Amino acid sequence: MSTVSCLRGTDHLALAVPDVEPAGTRLAALGFEVGAAEVVAHENVKIRKALKTGLTVELLEPYPPATGGIARFLARRGSGLHHVAFLCEDLATGLKKLADCGIRTLPNYPATGSERARVAFLHPSDTGGLLIELVERERFTE
Repeated sequence: MSTVSCLRGTDHLALAVPDVEPAGTRLAALGFEVGAAEVVAHENVKIRKALKTGLTVELLEPYPPATGGIARFLARRGSGLHHVAFLCEDLATGLKKLADCGIRTLPNYPATGSERARVAFLHPSDTGGLLIELVERERFTE
């Protein structure tokens, strides 16, 4: 089986929440530096990032409310871990190797994500039930 050698560590953990403002306040109380909210319209999500000692947590709120995948996730499961994201130097090459191994992306990916990064979500039925996002940033740094 081929391996995806372009992966370079964790980019972020993403938590689905009904409202990023109080969730951000709770993370700030834990010592996280919490940024301003950003809307990714084509994903129907409002994102607020929190950073602490090399860990980035993305808080995901349905936006507009009650629409999109995050709204469906919250309705089914409530607040909690939505996905894990890994940095990928070369998304196209990584996705080709994964496809060769039978791992699919979700429909409509790759796409532009938060902070204009190129992203792709892997189908959870091919990854043991975990939703995995691959993130390619314009200027990759380790």
